Amino acid sequence: MTNLKTLTAAICFATFGFATTAAVAQEGAPAQPPAAQQAAAPISDTDLEKFVEAEEKVAEIREEFTQKLNDAKDQEQAQSLQLEAQEKMMEAVGEVGIEVPVYNQIATRIQSDPELQQRAQEFN
Repeated sequence: MTNLKTLTAAICFATFGFATTAAVAQEGAPAQPPAAQQAAAPISDTDLEKFVEAEEKVAEIREEFTQKLNDAKDQEQAQSLQLEAQEKMMEAVGEVGIEVPVYNQIATRIQSDPELQQRAQEFN
């Protein structure tokens, strides 16, 4: 059961970005390959600062819900908690003033871009 909860938690947080991207794609937004998005859209200091602030809030929510998911009694409760966590994360990102797709783009790029990581650390 613990493995199931761990897997469920991982899926919850992994799908946070993919669910919002899929929603945007369904709205008819033109889909660009990630490499094209990275090359075409430099990240402004304003967006990066908002990302850092949003990431702090998302990390707090992630920590809170990881514990709740570990305590979930069954799969139904775990799924409900996943949805609640996802909604809270999206709300937290929006409250900071950055759109979820922009947040997701920065989150993806920052993993493989040392220069972007360095710039982000300046806002901590």
